[in-house]
Amino acid sequence: MIAHLLALALLTPSAEPPLAIVGARVERGDGTGLAVGTVVVDQGRIVDVGAALTPPPGALIIDGRAKVLTPGLIASGSQVGLLEVDLEGSTVDAALEGAAVPAFRAIDGYNPRSWHVAVDRAQGVTRQVLTPRGALVRGQGFVVDSTGEPTSVTRGVRVAMFGAVAGDARDAAGGSRGGALLRLREILDDTRFYRANKSAYDRAQTRALALPRVHLEALFDVAEGRLPFVVDANRESDVRALLALAAEERLRVVVNGGAEAWLAADELAARKVPVILQPSSMEPWSFDALHARDDAAALLDAAGVPLVIASSTTADGTTRLRQEAGVAVAYGLPWRKALMAITLTPARVFGVDAQLGSIAKGKRADLVLWSGDPFEVTSAAELVLIDGRRQDLRTRHTALAERYRERR
Repeated sequence: MIAHLLALALLTPSAEPPLAIVGARVERGDGTGLAVGTVVVDQGRIVDVGAALTPPPGALIIDGRAKVLTPGLIASGSQVGLLEVDLEGSTVDAALEGAAVPAFRAIDGYNPRSWHVAVDRAQGVTRQVLTPRGALVRGQGFVVDSTGEPTSVTRGVRVAMFGAVAGDARDAAGGSRGGALLRLREILDDTRFYRANKSAYDRAQTRALALPRVHLEALFDVAEGRLPFVVDANRESDVRALLALAAEERLRVVVNGGAEAWLAADELAARKVPVILQPSSMEPWSFDALHARDDAAALLDAAGVPLVIASSTTADGTTRLRQEAGVAVAYGLPWRKALMAITLTPARVFGVDAQLGSIAKGKRADLVLWSGDPFEVTSAAELVLIDGRRQDLRTRHTALAERYRERR
């Protein structure tokens, strides 16, 4: 957590004058809001929030009347900037071959100039959790901003390790879910053994280990419970097996996918294990999801499970993030809980909530001013701030439209 805060504190302060968004409906992202409020931003941070504020002298005034102000959206499970065209191998940098590659850093292949980053930004996504693809242990995920600037890479913060217990992980571990869990136990045991016997390992005086040194070292924080381990698990039995593994190994796990997680909602809530799910995919798409249901998000929330809403992990999937939240609302999730699931809760899950995820004094000014309800497809982001700086909302789509409009 301390490392995360220090890294975020190094972000460059805004060079713009103070800015006040006045008269908007302010949805804080923490489950509360103001029917009519003002938010003041200076030096990249939110300096005041209230219903009856006087903007500071010299502030740039933004008229927010009849509009909705929210925190910037956080896209969990994003591969935007890691691939351009999924079927063109030369543009895919989201995975490293191998069943367990914990040292792989998704951020090292990230292209902040990707047009997809601009599209996400125009859809209100101000931060992305870059997530690797792969099998059993996929590698490290990082939070990056959506400014499209090269410095977004150097400002990235490591927030989680990613993996799976079924699907490709099952196949990579000998064709059995039990094999995948056995392999994870072996890797974690060797991680702890290596940490306690590094000198002997360097002298070649230890037994052979499951993974090379670089991969074992990348797992130190996971094995010690300091870094979340986000694991794909959809079937109820896989979710419960993952919870058992977490208790046995003292891991901080997060369930990703969670098609049948609602069946284990009480245990997930009791252990405060978050679930990341995509509401539009809650259907029986495989034998791992036979008991999926459209209102899974609402059921998990009602049980007290920390809920994160994500979109698909394709090149342009996170541009549907706010629509995914809208789907959850349509099936019973309270509106403000849906907003929290794409702002404050992912910030909490990934350890950056002291700086991001809600509209509160002292936090970094990641804000989006919407023309209407952000979960409605007819609404648009009219103003996006990242660290208090206005962002360019032009995309490749708008550039093409302008070009052909000029020709006509």
